[in-house]
Amino acid sequence: MNRGEHIVSSFDNDLAQLERRVLEMGGLAESQLQGAMTALMKRDIETAERIIARDPELDECERAIEASALSIIARRQPMANDLRYVFGNVKIAGSLERIGDYAKNIAKRTIMLARHPGVTVPPDMGALGASAQRTVRDVMDSFTTRDAQKAEMVWQHDHELDDLVARVMRQVISAMSQDMIRAPRRDADEIECSTHLLFITKNLERVGDHATNIAEVIQFQLSGGWKTTPRPKGGDEIQSAAG
Repeated sequence: MNRGEHIVSSFDNDLAQLERRVLEMGGLAESQLQGAMTALMKRDIETAERIIARDPELDECERAIEASALSIIARRQPMANDLRYVFGNVKIAGSLERIGDYAKNIAKRTIMLARHPGVTVPPDMGALGASAQRTVRDVMDSFTTRDAQKAEMVWQHDHELDDLVARVMRQVISAMSQDMIRAPRRDADEIECSTHLLFITKNLERVGDHATNIAEVIQFQLSGGWKTTPRPKGGDEIQSAAG
C-alpha cells in the first residue's frame, strides 16, 4: 500500500468510527425513549429511575462525537461530501441528545404520576409514544442505509404524530374539565398530574420534531442542499391553543 492509499484508508476508518458512534448513540436514545414509555404506561418507578440515571451516557456520546468530528476536520481537512457528512453527524448527535433529555423528562414525570395511581393516562398516550419511537427508529434506519427516500418519508409523516399529540391533549384537557365539573374543589395533586401528562405529550411532540430534524440533516448529507419548504404539520387547532 502506498502512502496515498494509506491516508485514504485511514480517513475512511475515521469516518466509519464516527458513524459507529452516531449509531450507538441512536440506539441508546431509542432505548431510553422506549424505557421511559414503558415506565409511564406501567407506572414503574424503578425503570423510570434507571432511565434518569443513564441520561449522562448520552451526554458523553455527544461529546465523543463532537471531539471525533473536530479531530477529523483538523487532521483530514475534508471537502464537499465528506465535510457535509462530518458536520451533519454532529447535528444528528445534538438532536439525539435532546431526544434523550425528553426521555429523561418523561421518566421524571412518571415518578410523580406513580404516586397518584387514581389519575388515568389518556387512552391514546401509548399510541403516541409508539409513534414517536417508530419515528426515531425509522430515521436512524435511514441514516444507517443512507436512504434519502426513507428520510423523506419520516419528514412527510411528521403531521401524523402532531395529530396524535393534539388528540392526547384534548383527552387530558377533557378529563380535567369533567373532573372540575364533578368536583369543583379538585385536589391540587390531581391538577398537577394532569399538567405532567400535558408536558409528557409535548415532550413526545418534540421527539418527533427532532427526528424530522435528523431526516433533514440526512437529506443534506446526501444531496448537499437543505429543504426550503415548511414541513407538514398537524393538530393546528390544539397546537395554537397550547402554544
